Amino acid sequence: MPIYVCKLCEIKGKKVEFNRREDLRDHIKSVHRDHVERILSQLKPTKISKLKKRGVDPENWAAGYIIGILGC
Repeated sequence: MPIYVCKLCEIKGKKVEFNRREDLRDHIKSVHRDHVERILSQLKPTKISKLKKRGVDPENWAAGYIIGILGC
């Protein structure tokens, strides 16, 4: 079973591991809220509305984007 590690916590010297990607995504949404809000603030309003129209939660999308960028 793959283990996901939060790279944002690892930078601060902590090692936080998760068994599921969804758990890591929820951790990033709650603990690293400032990063999620920064990503959302950089998106155009049309991008956010298109995500909502497709049924995608913009916060979940931003947290998943962070996971993908950091290679968690």
